[in-house]
Amino acid sequence: MKQCVIGNLSIDATNMGFQKMDWNISPRLRRRIRYLAFHALLMVLLSAIVAPSAVSADTGRGYLDLGGGYKTGDFGTPTTSSLYYLSSTIGYVAPRYDVGVTVPYLFLTNKNAGQSQTDSGAGDIILRGGAVFIPEGPGGFSLNGTLAVKLPSADETKSLGTGETDYGAFLGLHQRIEDFKLSLTGGYIKIGDPAAINYNDVHLYGVGVSRAFGRTDIAASLDGRRSTVPGVQNPQEVSVGFFHVLNADHAIKGSAFKGLNNGGPDFGVDFGIVRWF
Repeated sequence: MKQCVIGNLSIDATNMGFQKMDWNISPRLRRRIRYLAFHALLMVLLSAIVAPSAVSADTGRGYLDLGGGYKTGDFGTPTTSSLYYLSSTIGYVAPRYDVGVTVPYLFLTNKNAGQSQTDSGAGDIILRGGAVFIPEGPGGFSLNGTLAVKLPSADETKSLGTGETDYGAFLGLHQRIEDFKLSLTGGYIKIGDPAAINYNDVHLYGVGVSRAFGRTDIAASLDGRRSTVPGVQNPQEVSVGFFHVLNADHAIKGSAFKGLNNGGPDFGVDFGIVRWF
């Protein structure tokens, strides 16, 4: 199971492709170039995060999101995978836009035909930016979009990533009806294929509802997507989650999810702590 998380969407084995060059570069040097490219992009994004907060605290806030989780399943393949993951996200949220960088660390166990292999290491890094196209008005309707890039920082020799870059675009429509908020999301992820592997590009969708109870939001959703592996059933899953504001600077969140078919996970959980600054 090659796992990537973009935004609130969990996507398996996705890539974002620049054209591959037939250069004679060692794997070690290639990984070094990727890390240097990542740090250059990270500096640009952090500048976008820090600069607005230094200008005016009223326009938005920075945050640090520390979390982790677990999921397991065979995902429609002969291999059963169990993944524990930790992640840290630094970002900035303003009324009309948000940006963030997510750095995961993975512990993956694969079992096939009585054989088991466990590997661990850094996962693929996610850069994302979102914008509110139509803010919520008196009618309760709003529209937002997100662009994301997954950098191939994971070690593909350990099956922690694919060694390729992914990019995706997502759109969310929301309608508030009294205390409830209905959401419809969709997206597309372009996959850059590693050598000798031809992954499917991913189309995904989600239908959800949430309700606020004081400082706590409770949400439930149905999500589906096209499988990246040809011939495997397209995954579908349901999830329930919460987001609870502890005080002006801290919040906690969590969710549980279960697959509805062979392509989805058997089950999974995650939890996180958010620190605003």
